Amino acid sequence: MSPEFFDILGSISSFIVVIPLVLSIFKFKSLHKIQLKLVYLLVVVFVVEFIANILWYQKINNLPLYHFYAIIEFLLIINIYRVVLSKIFSKWFFIILGVAFTVFAVVNTLFFQDLNTFNSNVTTLLGVVVIFLALSYFYALLKEVKYSALETNPMFWINSGFLIYFSSNLILFFINNNMFKGSTEASYLVWGLHAIVNIVLMLFYITALWVNPKKL
Repeated sequence: MSPEFFDILGSISSFIVVIPLVLSIFKFKSLHKIQLKLVYLLVVVFVVEFIANILWYQKINNLPLYHFYAIIEFLLIINIYRVVLSKIFSKWFFIILGVAFTVFAVVNTLFFQDLNTFNSNVTTLLGVVVIFLALSYFYALLKEVKYSALETNPMFWINSGFLIYFSSNLILFFINNNMFKGSTEASYLVWGLHAIVNIVLMLFYITALWVNPKKL
C-alpha cells in the first residue's frame, strides 16, 4: 500500500463520521435513546479525528490525544451497553468497569506507555471488554422469548459494528506489534486495513441511525 493511497484512505476513514452525524441532525427528533447515545460517541469521534488530523499535518505528535480519547470512548460505549444489558449486569457492574478501566489507563500512561507512545495496552483491554459486552448482548437476544425484528433494531447494528471493528483491530494490532516490527511498508498495510475496518464500522453506525425502531 503506497503512502499516497494510505493518506487518501486515512482521510476517508477520519471524516466519514460526518455522514452519520449529518443523518442524526435530520433525524434528531425521532431518534431513540440508544441512537442518541451513539450520537454522543460520534460527536467525540469527530472532534478527536479533527484535532488529530490538524496535529498530523502540522507534524505534531497526536498520540497524547488518544490516551484521553480511549477513556472517553470506553465510558461512552459502556453507557450504551448499560441500557441494553440491564437484565444481565447491574449498574454497579458498569460503574466498577468504568472506574477500573480509567485507573488502568492512567496507570498505564504514568508508568508503562507515556503520552508520546501508542497506548496499545489500553486499546487492547478496551477491545477485549467491548467484545465481551458485544457477545453478551447477542446472548441476551437469544434468551428473549418474544420475536423482534433485528433489522429495525439500532442496537443490533451498533453491536455488530462493535464486534467486527474491535475483533479486527485486536488481530491487526497483534500482527503489527509481533510480526512486522520495524517494517514501514507492512505497517502501512496494517493501518490501511484498520482504516477500512473503521469505514465499515461507520456504515453500521449509519444503518443504526437510519432504522426506525418501534420498540427495543
